[in-house]
Amino acid sequence: MMPPSETKPRKFIIVDGSTVRERTRDSEEETTEVRPKKRQRIDDDDNKPDIIPSVARDPEYYKEDVLLSGLIVVQVENILFKAHRNLLYASSTMKEHCVRLVTSDDDPVVLTAATADEFRALLWALYTSPHEVDVEDHSIEEEEVNRLLSICSISKTYQYTSLHAWTIKVLNKIATNKIFTDSCSSAMLTRLVDLAASQPLHKSMLTLLVQRWTDRIRNSSIASVPAMLAADRHNLSELRGISYYVHVQDMIDRQTSTATGATQLRTDEKLGNGQVMRVLSGYWSLVSFWEDVRKKPLEVQCADACNKEAHAKCVATWEKRWNSAVGWKRILGHNSADVLALLACLRDQLSGDDELREGMAPACRLAGLKALKDKLEHTREHLADHFFGCV
Repeated sequence: MMPPSETKPRKFIIVDGSTVRERTRDSEEETTEVRPKKRQRIDDDDNKPDIIPSVARDPEYYKEDVLLSGLIVVQVENILFKAHRNLLYASSTMKEHCVRLVTSDDDPVVLTAATADEFRALLWALYTSPHEVDVEDHSIEEEEVNRLLSICSISKTYQYTSLHAWTIKVLNKIATNKIFTDSCSSAMLTRLVDLAASQPLHKSMLTLLVQRWTDRIRNSSIASVPAMLAADRHNLSELRGISYYVHVQDMIDRQTSTATGATQLRTDEKLGNGQVMRVLSGYWSLVSFWEDVRKKPLEVQCADACNKEAHAKCVATWEKRWNSAVGWKRILGHNSADVLALLACLRDQLSGDDELREGMAPACRLAGLKALKDKLEHTREHLADHFFGCV
């Protein structure tokens, strides 16, 4: 018996949007002849020329008067400056860079170790008399301080020694200006701290700036994240402690919950993974710290005016009122990671407790309250210890 013959499937060709015909050998040949070859893909990016940023003349420090002699054209980033050689030559380092006698817009001296803003600030200092500026005679604007910081940077790079020394002196004065440091932005404090941390000679300036920044974070007048970044960059323990601590409180305030009751914590996107881990481990450490304090009343030393037998009653009363106070509504109103507020609240509660006053010798009661105050101060000074990350 012969096997059934196989029928080949029919093939069709889509000619256009409204015409379809059966594919035959003739049509295949026709299609082969008329079908255009597929155009080779050309990557547009391959044919695009490199984009060269346009160069512009600085509106203030490009001296266009052709009658002026001794001028030199300098390009910094994409800005052209034309300034007097003799002013720039106050630095031997700059003189080495500007040794060429002939320059033009098409062939300038190019400086790569500074920004256009820094070079503009340098020219301001060279063309004016900055030594006459007294930051104590008028209110200080951030724009002025930013210019001084730029002068400080470029004068160090190109070794304008006397100008650099003057700038440091003025910036030290600014750091002691409480009105300015209590109102300036986080970006300004960051620049000042970066400068102060870069030189061992600026230690007193750094200490003062950290203290001012810490105070502002503590009273919630400035954001915590920029301080966290600066503290980690320069390993500033005091600033790290308070900034991370406040960020934890903010994180708790911003937390949300899912429909199943799971808590969602939100940290700032500017923080890296290591910093987020430090925040979370710090939260855990603070909560564990409070749990330990809550369960274990501080020890009360026997005062000189008390005796051993009477002190046993003092201890019993102290522990009883402690255990009662930690469960009061006012205490429970704080989250368990806000240990500074919890310790302060606990001390206030015990200070006004009548049973504590009646059941303890006055000297022992005061000793207990002092121990609690010392605990609060010690905790405040060592906040950074809670934010060590994971080991």
